[in-house]
Amino acid sequence: MGIICVATLQVQEAYSFYRAYILEYSRNKAEIYEHYGFSLQGSVGSKDWEVFAAILFNDKARRGDGADLENYEVKSATIGSSFEYQYHRNRGLNKLTDDRDVDHIFVARSETYMNVEVWFVERTKMIPIFDRWLPELQQNYETSERQRFRRSVTYSFVKSQGVRILEISGGQLSYFLEVI
Repeated sequence: MGIICVATLQVQEAYSFYRAYILEYSRNKAEIYEHYGFSLQGSVGSKDWEVFAAILFNDKARRGDGADLENYEVKSATIGSSFEYQYHRNRGLNKLTDDRDVDHIFVARSETYMNVEVWFVERTKMIPIFDRWLPELQQNYETSERQRFRRSVTYSFVKSQGVRILEISGGQLSYFLEVI
């Protein structure tokens, strides 16, 4: 593993956001969800993870339909699950190009949001995947009724090709990469 280039990490700020707006938020809903037979799964939206990553990596939302942040695409899924990429008919090709041009942050979390892993994968490791998807995406839209193109990156790929940036265990910050 070579040197990775990331901005100064704002670990404590991101952890504070997690505690207040993800963990406590989901805990406050847990009893009501449970009473009516719902799991917490999906009760924290992707935008929350994008804000969490923006705080952690000191980045901002990107304007328009491209990557989530100015310098990163953010994906979230439960620990062990694949991370889905979705490309819509009208902007799919541009979105794939944008995804190819940024680094990727993967947030793996438990269903209760008590355990969280943040992984960083450099764009150079993702480019072969996007290059493989490109002809499939183009072929997908040759049929007029197709509106979306979906593909996934596996958790095992992220773990083998990525760098663990941060880990939260039992709601407590248990690991973070020290950037020098």
